[in-house]
Parts: sequence; structure tokens; C-alpha cells
Amino acid sequence: MKLSFKDIQFIIEAIDNLIKVYEERLNNENIDEDEISDIGNDCMFLETLRVDFKNNLKKLLPQNQNSLQSELLNLSAQDLKQSVLQLPISQRLVLVDAITESIRQELSLIQR
Repeated sequence: MKLSFKDIQFIIEAIDNLIKVYEERLNNENIDEDEISDIGNDCMFLETLRVDFKNNLKKLLPQNQNSLQSELLNLSAQDLKQSVLQLPISQRLVLVDAITESIRQELSLIQR
């Protein structure tokens, strides 16, 4: 199965949330040693999966940037705005920072 950049991001987020649920269960005093062991093993497995997915995401990033660039060039301003609104606020802030920095760099090159 071939997963897209967005698919992998979604899976990583789901794994992070499941790890949090397991950690909360570990803090519960009403679980026995066998269940603690099972949860610990599951957490280690999930962490390994998470690392693998993060590594795959890094490999996809250069390919995704090229497709993103061509996709962005074909979007209207309204479509672009709608796409950006679907991103979490943290990713929108990163996008704003990246755009601001790229504009600063371009302006500094022009002024030289």
C-alpha cells in the first residue's frame, strides 16, 4: 500500500494519541502487572511504528514539496485559502514563518 504525505501525518497523529491513552492507563492504580507489561509492550511497538512513519515522511518531503509547488500554482486565491484553513494552527504558523522568511531573503537579494 502506498501512503500519501497526509496519510502518514494522520497516522503519526493517531499513534501519538494512542500512546497518550496508554500512558494514562499506566497511571491508573487499578491495573495488574500483566496489563502493565502489555501496555508497556504496546507503547514500545507504537513508538517504533512512529519512528518508521516519521522516517518515511522525511523521505516523502522533497517529493511532496515539488507536487505541492505545482499544485499551489494551479490554485485560485480562494482555493488556496480553503486549503490553508484545513491545516492545524501550528502548521499555519509554520507556513507564515516560512513565507515571511522567503520574502525577506528575496528582498535582501534584490537590495544588493
